Amino acid sequence: MTPKQLLSLYKNFAVIGFTNDSTKFGYKIYKRLKEKGFNTFGISPKYNEIDGDTIYDNLDVVPAPIDVAVFVINPKFAKEYIGQMITIGIGYAWMQPGTYNDEILDLMKSHGITPIIDCILVQTEDL
Repeated sequence: MTPKQLLSLYKNFAVIGFTNDSTKFGYKIYKRLKEKGFNTFGISPKYNEIDGDTIYDNLDVVPAPIDVAVFVINPKFAKEYIGQMITIGIGYAWMQPGTYNDEILDLMKSHGITPIIDCILVQTEDL
């Protein structure tokens, strides 16, 4: 599935690594998805709320189904979230540059998670 197809088919996105720092990609990606009309959930153990939005510390506490998990974190923290994806049945992981390595991608694929390797900011620019 291409990134554009994914964006046209799915509407519920969790941004893993959402931050209150507006200069960081975690913030920019979250805001872009919301601006484009996607149901967007911020995931971070550091915050309870950012800009009036509730932030969740884990994927499994989000009160809605998630179609796509967007990774904006260091790969060393990815395994925990992959485990949560497996448990709740999230089938797509959108991996931003610098958020993955071969071990992470192999783990995802071995559990039926399809990694999308692309910059989501570029793909959502002209939606």
